[in-house]
Amino acid sequence: MNSPMTRRAFLAATGIALAGLALGRAQTPAQQPKPIRLSLMPAQDVVPLAFALEQGLFNKYGVNIELVCGGNALERNTAFLGGQLDALAVDLTSAVLLLGRQAPAAIVGTVFEPTPDPRHNNQTVRTLAMLTHKFSNYRSVEDIIRSGPKRQITLVQPSDMEYLTDTLLQSKGVRTRDLDQYYSGVEDFDKIQIIAQMLGAGTVSVQVAILPEPHATLTEVVAQANGVEIITLSDYKGLRVPPSVLLFSRQLLQERGESVRKFFHAFRESVTALNGGSRDFIIDTLIRAGVNICFPELRGQELKFPEGWRDHLRVPYFPQPRALRPDEFEAHVSWALEKRYIREKLAFAAVTDFRFLG
Repeated sequence: MNSPMTRRAFLAATGIALAGLALGRAQTPAQQPKPIRLSLMPAQDVVPLAFALEQGLFNKYGVNIELVCGGNALERNTAFLGGQLDALAVDLTSAVLLLGRQAPAAIVGTVFEPTPDPRHNNQTVRTLAMLTHKFSNYRSVEDIIRSGPKRQITLVQPSDMEYLTDTLLQSKGVRTRDLDQYYSGVEDFDKIQIIAQMLGAGTVSVQVAILPEPHATLTEVVAQANGVEIITLSDYKGLRVPPSVLLFSRQLLQERGESVRKFFHAFRESVTALNGGSRDFIIDTLIRAGVNICFPELRGQELKFPEGWRDHLRVPYFPQPRALRPDEFEAHVSWALEKRYIREKLAFAAVTDFRFLG
């Protein structure tokens, strides 16, 4: 019989989620170049960046990265706007909202997007899921809609999760003006960890949750170990998923452009190494890199996972960074304007800079 996953093990398993803010400064030797202060969002999107940090690839190219862990959007955005952070790896929504607040920054490239895997018949694994449990009354998205706007869906607002869920509900006939009435929103990405744990435990206060990977799959694994049935209402396949992006400060781009070019060299090497590794290698990286970088207190601890947990994890194919397309950006800007998250339309050419991609 499978034993339940401990909270410690679940935290470690989702270490790549980079939950919990740590704004402390690491001591930097005088001979090292000035650090790029980078914050990562809590999703598997950033695995290549975490791997590059863990393996010293940025150092190999002469780039000093000071990682600021955490998913608290308000604190992260405030730090970026205040000049305490130089770069963010975030969902496109976060980037658009910051640019809408006149952040002196530019989108310099993509981080991740669902990509067909040439190693496995060009299949694309899910990166987001709408989950519920057997104690709810929902067995389909249509069931949610039929029950009316009762704030059943827990998700991060604003975020790409909301953008995609808006798109999904609208495709099934929900009026734009009614969308928010279906949501029980949380503002911080670090709340995803709590939502996942509650759903995995079968807590009835969470009816439906929108979770990114690896949270979604690990929630299913934990629920199975706890004897809780989890139901997938949607895997969002068929919808155009926006890529996550890198947002760099204009000051960094102006003063240390060569370091930004080297950053992308290290990023590309990390992607190549991950995609060239075995499934177990990538899974080990998911767990190890997350723990080593953001949960150092868990190093050396015995991590007890439910039997067969590896078999359930969805291993993505990581794409190389690329320039964001104007249509991707403009679709998001239009959505943000309609939701009143930003006040004015943003010009693509004015808030992007792809010179450093190589």
